[in-house]
Amino acid sequence: MPYEILEHTADVRVRVHAGTLEALFSDAVRAMNEILGPALLQEDSAVTAEIALEAPDATALLIDFLNDVLLQTELQRTAFRNIAFHTFTATTLRATLSGSRFGTLRRDIKAVTWHEADLHENRNGEWETMMVFDL
Repeated sequence: MPYEILEHTADVRVRVHAGTLEALFSDAVRAMNEILGPALLQEDSAVTAEIALEAPDATALLIDFLNDVLLQTELQRTAFRNIAFHTFTATTLRATLSGSRFGTLRRDIKAVTWHEADLHENRNGEWETMMVFDL
C-alpha cells in the first residue's frame, strides 16, 4: 500500500510514498478519503471540481492541494477519488477532481497541517512525506 495511516494524539498521521510526485499527491488524497470515511449515497453521481495552485515548494503545494481538496469535499459533499493533472510541477498544478456525493463522514478533518510535513526524495528515489491531519 502506498500510504500508512498512523494514529496520533488528537490527530491522524499519514506516511505517504510514491515513485512520482503526481502519484504521491493522488495517494495522499486517497489516504485523506480513508480517514474521512464517506458513506456514499450515489456511486453514479459524477461531480467535478477544478483546482489551480502555485506554491513556493512541493511541500507547500501538497498541503495547499490537500486543503483545497478537503474544502471541495465539504462544500460539494463529494468524495473525490479521481484526479486528472493537467499541469504539474514541483510548485504549480492544475487538476480536475471527480468523485461521488456522500451522505455522512465517519470523521471530520479540520485541516491538513504543516506539522511533520517534509516532502522529499528518499535514497531509493521515491518521494515521501509525513502528513498530520487535524481532527
